[in-house]
Amino acid sequence: MRSLKTRLDDSTFDLNLAPMLDIIVAIIPMLLLSVVFVEITVIDTPIPQAVEKAVAAANEKNKELVQMRLSVAPDKTVNINILDRGASKDYQVAPIKSAAGSAEADLDGLHERIMAIKKDYPDVFRMELNPSDAIPLSEIIGVMDTLRTTRAKNGQSVKVTFTDATTGKPIETNLLFPDIVFGNVAGG
Repeated sequence: MRSLKTRLDDSTFDLNLAPMLDIIVAIIPMLLLSVVFVEITVIDTPIPQAVEKAVAAANEKNKELVQMRLSVAPDKTVNINILDRGASKDYQVAPIKSAAGSAEADLDGLHERIMAIKKDYPDVFRMELNPSDAIPLSEIIGVMDTLRTTRAKNGQSVKVTFTDATTGKPIETNLLFPDIVFGNVAGG
């Protein structure tokens, strides 16, 4: 009997998990520190409900057919690229010199070009914006404001007419490209 009891005592042992826990405690903070965190902020701006539904339907319909990209170069040149069913069209708005002699984006020239483009593409409301890293935030906001709405001429409000995809009725709005998406938000 004695030999049987000795065998049972010999077969049981304590497992020391302290080294394993030390490794896990060291690895978890290292993994957390090596993760790159990207914060993307979405700013929702309210638009009229009838226009919002029509814009959503038009964006869904034109998503694959027409893509518009606008980039702002470090020298403040604005380039507009339209990919329309495989055909590419490029437009450029040159910068203007300010009173101080520095270059600024020509927002008036950009607005005229955008109005002409909107007449050709009344059912497109999405614009991808790719500003250079060298462009200050205030100028990016100025470009976005120029893209978003029409401007009054001679005291008269200017409206854009497009056809609602769901009802087939014409809708008038002062919105040009209310859906502006940053294409280079993660860098690059």
